[in-house]
Amino acid sequence: MYKQLLLTLDTSEVAEQAIDHAIAIVKAFDAQFHIISVVPVHDLDDEDDGTAGRDWDGEISNTEDYLQSVQTALAAQSIDAELEIRRGDVAEEILIFAGKCDADMIIMATHGRAKLGRWVYGSVADAVLRGADCPVLVVRVEDEADEQD
Repeated sequence: MYKQLLLTLDTSEVAEQAIDHAIAIVKAFDAQFHIISVVPVHDLDDEDDGTAGRDWDGEISNTEDYLQSVQTALAAQSIDAELEIRRGDVAEEILIFAGKCDADMIIMATHGRAKLGRWVYGSVADAVLRGADCPVLVVRVEDEADEQD
């Protein structure tokens, strides 16, 4: 049923809470495991978008290090995972890669903010849910910042 599984990670502890769910599905279905992380880029034509002074190479390198540490932890559990790092619109890049790897399911974590929070901050999970051609498992998690709101 599920042969190609895609897990999205953004280097946060919140996103990591979806890893155990992904592992359970990978093991249950003996699926190929793909992990994607997208370094977000806003509209490059907007000079005030905060990207002008960003250290893209450093962000990519930090993301690579992070994903390699996740891959090492998975290997210790005898789980192989292919890694993908992209730069761009997060939801768009997830959907493009899901098509490329022929994902049967996308797994991701979300803060589960209320409607106002989604409107203010946007929601990658909402965009992926609306645009995906496969089932999406959204793991609702809370972090300390959410609990204080």
